[in-house]
Amino acid sequence: MGLFAQEPDKAKFKKLKEEGCVVSLSVEVPRPLVERQTQDMLVRIQQRAKIPGFRPGKAPLELVKKNFSGHAQEETLDALIRRYTPEALKELNVKPVAVPSVDKVSFEPGKPVRFRVRVEVSPLVSPKDYAKLAVQSTTYPADDKAVAARLEELREAHARLEKAAEEAVGPSHYVVIDYQASREGKPLAGAQAENELVDMSSDQTIAGLIEGLSGMRRGQAKELAITLEGKPTSLRVQVKEIKTKILPALDEEFAKDMDCESLEALKAKLRQVIEEEGKTRSERELARSIEEALLKSNRFPVPPALAQEQLERILDRLRRQTGGEPSAGQLEELKKKLLPRAEDEVRLGYLLPAIADKEKLSVGEEELKAELERNLAAAEPGKKEELRSFFDERKDSIAAMLRDRKALQFVRDHAAITEVAARA
Repeated sequence: MGLFAQEPDKAKFKKLKEEGCVVSLSVEVPRPLVERQTQDMLVRIQQRAKIPGFRPGKAPLELVKKNFSGHAQEETLDALIRRYTPEALKELNVKPVAVPSVDKVSFEPGKPVRFRVRVEVSPLVSPKDYAKLAVQSTTYPADDKAVAARLEELREAHARLEKAAEEAVGPSHYVVIDYQASREGKPLAGAQAENELVDMSSDQTIAGLIEGLSGMRRGQAKELAITLEGKPTSLRVQVKEIKTKILPALDEEFAKDMDCESLEALKAKLRQVIEEEGKTRSERELARSIEEALLKSNRFPVPPALAQEQLERILDRLRRQTGGEPSAGQLEELKKKLLPRAEDEVRLGYLLPAIADKEKLSVGEEELKAELERNLAAAEPGKKEELRSFFDERKDSIAAMLRDRKALQFVRDHAAITEVAARA
């Protein structure tokens, strides 16, 4: 630098590299700006500093600098990062989708402050191969076999248990037992019950129970050797009753119990139900197949932060469905397993708007109004005003949702769909 050359009084910004959806920027704040910011920070600290022998705000600045230089440096650095990070993003035209992170900070006396900003950005999406997707649609016919199977399910649901004619427990019986588990001669807390019903034809979680009960007679008591919680356990059981399952006859009376005039009317009703269920299942599976085909043809990176947010939403849904909380080890395994799914859901969220833009698909006011009316028609009377407010507040996001729906419908309308019947 020449004798009369001036140091720059403006921060320097530079885009270092792009990796997927992560952009790295460098920021350099020249020494004069750093010193000015440091001086301002010392003055602020001086106004509230408490130093023995001086009233608040009256201590000499040099004394404040001596006692609070480390704190002033931290506050200065924080102020510089908060000020110049947004300026760097604006000047380099980088639009973050998550809070930027800062690292590689260099702050030495008498030198410029330098730091790196890592920013997650939206991917550049150019959708391809979406106009003629080859997908299969599985149909679920409501044929005689499906109707017969559904009739059997109804009979099972309305079966009753009656005292068995046999005196000994067999493989098709239901057994009413009292039991008490013990280990090393000591009863196990919470491992006892009366009038417990055991289905001899179903798999049991207690190893040795079915084998031990087989052949026991009504009223008989016995010690069974079982495995409970992975440990050898003694189970004292008494067979109180042996029952057999009685299925209702498939006749006109059964049909009337099902609110149908005749057996044929019941079959017709079941056929209609099976047809509707099949259509719903087929539509759901077809939509998923189209999404999977789209994603297979359009692989691009997504912002890691958005993928993590989506992963947390998936995990929250699982918690609500199961009503439990996985252990730390299970949670880590779940995260590894579900992360690709979360990334695909984020990827689809970028892909559908890109298809809509490319095909010039948009959502007008009439479509928004129609969507509101559909929701109002299904809403409870006391919730209608709340629903209107919800639509007004989230008009843009609802329009985006409808636009994505249009894009998916466009892909479906142009797909080569082959129908295949479900295997029996």
